[in-house]
Amino acid sequence: MLMLTVSGLAFAQAPLPDARTATPQAIAAALLEEAHAQPAREVLAREAAPRATEVVRALVAGLPEHDEAEEYRRIPWIWRVAVAAGRAKDEAALKALTDFSMPADGQRLRDWQSVVLGGGVVMGVSQAGAWPRDVMAPWLLEDATRAARWARSLELAERMADDPAIRNGTRYDALRMLAVLPWDRAGARLTRYLSKDVDPELQMGAIGGLSDVQDDRAADALLGHMGQYTERNRGLAINALLKTDAGRAKLKAALATGVVLDAWLTPEQRQKL
Repeated sequence: MLMLTVSGLAFAQAPLPDARTATPQAIAAALLEEAHAQPAREVLAREAAPRATEVVRALVAGLPEHDEAEEYRRIPWIWRVAVAAGRAKDEAALKALTDFSMPADGQRLRDWQSVVLGGGVVMGVSQAGAWPRDVMAPWLLEDATRAARWARSLELAERMADDPAIRNGTRYDALRMLAVLPWDRAGARLTRYLSKDVDPELQMGAIGGLSDVQDDRAADALLGHMGQYTERNRGLAINALLKTDAGRAKLKAALATGVVLDAWLTPEQRQKL
């Protein structure tokens, strides 16, 4: 049991709940309790991934519609649970989480929903080494209602991505959602955010989105703006090109012509190339 000391007095703090057996409400409360050490809460969030829907439901329970401060107090932990499920590529958990997190008819796409869908489901699946569009396609084919709700969620994400009133971190997640759209619909919007005058976080979201679009034009867009990225984003763009044979071939050609400098690659990236 953890001992906390306040003004010289020692208090016993209960241990974190077991992610397998505790109620979702107990897990959510522990994740949001700042008295617990953050690393321990991060472990709990990862361990709760198989129960992502129930835990996220508990994390958003009672969340006021327009209380941004409270929503963003909870969002980091909502994201950690969601992205852990995505990285585990737990399709049963992810389908249920997607169903829960998509806005209902007539409702807006809330920030936490964009975080779950873009930063958790889509990005997590991508980080697991899969193509999000390919993973999600069978889910949509098996349920017409799910497919219709997902199509509407993507329409709302397109608007959210361009809305300056939304925090950039959440616009990043909206841009990640667009990776499941075909190039002809999403390519121009994602490419617009690659310019050097774009906020680096939004630029990162566009690079992440394009990295999951299976189209040679996405690789061309990433290469065409290589000199405009921040150093970190340039590394992400190179990683995106290294995902496929076609991307690697284009990267080699860009190195040969000087569009990409060898100094921009890490030793690990050179090895993959």
